[in-house]
Amino acid sequence: EQVATATQWNLHLILKPKVKLWSIKNKNYQILSKRVKFDLLPKFIDKIDNIDSSLKVDESIIKQDEAQEMYNQMRQITKDFRTQTMTLHIQSAAREYEVILHQVNSIIEKFPQKNDDDESDAEIGYAA
Repeated sequence: EQVATATQWNLHLILKPKVKLWSIKNKNYQILSKRVKFDLLPKFIDKIDNIDSSLKVDESIIKQDEAQEMYNQMRQITKDFRTQTMTLHIQSAAREYEVILHQVNSIIEKFPQKNDDDESDAEIGYAA
């Protein structure tokens, strides 16, 4: 058992869920970064890939080269959308991580330092 002041115990209770949330956000950001590195997209983006295959041009009316150009444009639009979506997804994950990290660091900086003079007057609790 460790001896902790009431203030330290309260800060511990505040910090514990923040650190857990930071750990989750960090893990999510790292996973997302690896997925982008290996071009493994999240499921919500994978569904979008089927859009370009659903475009059907009646080639009996439109020339084959015009139809091919339309297919190519649709593939490019889909590719651009995937890229922009992943960029936004990574930016939001990075921002969430930064915000929670800043909150954790703020709490740690405000954590009271252990002084012999302060201990004599402070309530003492026990942290498990």
